[in-house]
Formats: sequence, structure tokens, C-alpha cells
Amino acid sequence: MTTEVKEESAEVADKPEQEKSFFARGALLGLAGGAVAAILVISVFGSVVSLFDDLFGSGEEAAAPAEELTGEALLISTGANLATTNGCIGCHSVNGLDGTGPTWTGLAARVDEEYLRRAILDPNADIAEGFTEGVMPVTYADTLSDEDVDALVAYIQSL
Repeated sequence: MTTEVKEESAEVADKPEQEKSFFARGALLGLAGGAVAAILVISVFGSVVSLFDDLFGSGEEAAAPAEELTGEALLISTGANLATTNGCIGCHSVNGLDGTGPTWTGLAARVDEEYLRRAILDPNADIAEGFTEGVMPVTYADTLSDEDVDALVAYIQSL
């Protein structure tokens, strides 16, 4: 009987160690499986993003660095940036629809360069029909350089 009890005790003593080992291996396999799944998800996501970029473009091509632009293209790009940073496009559209101020689309075909300069630097000198005096800021003569005005005029003329 003592031999049987010793064998049973040894069997019971080994069992928790075997269970621990089994669970430890399962946990490791689970972690490894999770890591593999994460790698697959990231890989598939990257492939999907790449597919969308191929189909629709990433938009990076459209935003050419300013240092690549020269001459008139640089002047127009600078004018577009100035129109955004100075809030001009909040009132003047580039899609043909009037806003608080007249649209810039096709404006250069109706007025000359001197009119555009005057409209920027002394906006109340000539008020377009249907628009209100005193709406456009009168500070641009003090805050914009001659180069800035040249760029804005070039941009407006390009529309």
C-alpha cells in the first residue's frame, strides 16, 4: 500500500506542473498567434492604403514643393497662399459664385491690373455694383508688401 500511495502522490505532484506547462505553452502560442495576427492586419491595412493611393492618389503629388516652382507659377502659388492666410477667400470665391465680395473667377477679363491693385490697397475707391462699401479691410496697404500685392494680382489674373 505504501508503494501505491507514493506512486499516486508522485502522479498528483506531477499533474500541476504538467498543467502549468500546458497552460504556459498555450499562452505562448496565443501570444505568438496574436503577434502573427497583428502583423497580418498591419500588412493588409498597408496593402489597402497602398491600393487606395494607387487608385485615387495620395495627394502628395498635388502639393508640389514651392522650391520647384519658378517665375509666374511661383508668383501665382504665392498669391494663392496669401489669399488663404490673409482671409481673402473667406469673402472672394474662386468658383464663380459671389460671396461677401465679388468672385475672382474671370475678374481679370473685366478689369485691368491697376484696378486689382487699387481694390487690394484702397478697397473703398471703387465698389463693385451690388457690394457694400467698408466691408473689406483697409489695412492691406500697410500689411502687404509690393511683392505680396504682385502675387495676389497674378493669382487673381490666373483664375
